[in-house]
Amino acid sequence: MVSLPSKSRKPLVIGVLGGLIYSVIVLWWSFSRGVYFASGDLLTVAIGVSYAVVGLFLMAAVPLFLLARFSLILPAGVTLWLLGNNVYQELYGTHLHPLSSYLTVWPLLFGMALAAGLLEVLIRYTTQRGFGRGGFRPLV
Repeated sequence: MVSLPSKSRKPLVIGVLGGLIYSVIVLWWSFSRGVYFASGDLLTVAIGVSYAVVGLFLMAAVPLFLLARFSLILPAGVTLWLLGNNVYQELYGTHLHPLSSYLTVWPLLFGMALAAGLLEVLIRYTTQRGFGRGGFRPLV
């Protein structure tokens, strides 16, 4: 069995636990607000729930890992902003079905968070090479 270096274990655990907690909380909140998976076919419901759970897990786990391992702030910040915007839309009725949309379009939202991370990587790499400031340091 391959063992991860001690430096990588903590960020990985933080990402996995954060992803699990995030997915449970958002799914609980969605179900409590009336979002449900409806189909006559049990397989279709299982695929829909799996799709949502995997998406929610990745939406939190990857940005948290990047934050803990490389101190990248933007992916976690974008994820929090997207969730906060979704909460706002749900509470104030500015979007007809924001929670179900959040569970459906997570690949787009995940891509936005990763794109923000890529932008931060480019800026940090450029400032590190040009000015000796920036760089990537683990938080834990």
